[in-house]
Amino acid sequence: MILLSEVKVYAHRGASGYALENTWNAFIKACEFGVGIELDVQITNDGVVVVYHDDNLRRLTGVNAGIETLAYEEIKELRIGRKWMRNFEHHQMPLAYEVFQWAKKKKIPLNVELKESFAKNSKGPQILAAMLEGMEDIHLSSFNSKLLHDMKKLMPSMEMAWIIKKNEQLSRINEMDWVDSIHLHKRLLAKLFWKDILELDKKVRLYGILGSESLIDQLGPQTVGIITNYPDRVKRKIASTPIG
Repeated sequence: MILLSEVKVYAHRGASGYALENTWNAFIKACEFGVGIELDVQITNDGVVVVYHDDNLRRLTGVNAGIETLAYEEIKELRIGRKWMRNFEHHQMPLAYEVFQWAKKKKIPLNVELKESFAKNSKGPQILAAMLEGMEDIHLSSFNSKLLHDMKKLMPSMEMAWIIKKNEQLSRINEMDWVDSIHLHKRLLAKLFWKDILELDKKVRLYGILGSESLIDQLGPQTVGIITNYPDRVKRKIASTPIG
């Protein structure tokens, strides 16, 4: 069994259970909780890296356009918010570089998820690699294994985490020597067996955790992180779980 006190907690899109996802409010709240931060990065068609989850801007801005099709000047003034609250909120899309430097100063661990706009920009990996140079306690994740492969070539010492959706993807990991760790939703644990993951000898982080699950005290020995919208709840659960 693992030592729960050594499992790192990451606030999903910042502390998104308490503040709008991927905004400064969510990141500052995560900092107050004393946890790491998981955030999503996209790249505009003129090579500016921003923090935003969706490939399309519509859900949080009302603009129906792929983020990779627009220049930064076209999106920087967009107001970010839930559909009925955009006129009352004053969130703007954070620049990734500013978030990285803030996290570096605060010594906040980061899980940076690369979204699909990077797969559509030939210079995207190089731009991101340059921005991350000198950063510590950071790893990259993506559903797109080729993106991780490209980033590994540029940053050989950086940890690359593949986010898997289906249990059959496990069998492919042995062919991917650039994949260092696995991220998976908690619901896959009902379908996956820990012995299959143990055989891979890869680090594991779970997401979709709310903080009340009994599985937290039944984690496999390769679990190094939990990604959650409610980092305070998960921290309390870990603190109250007996060791042994």
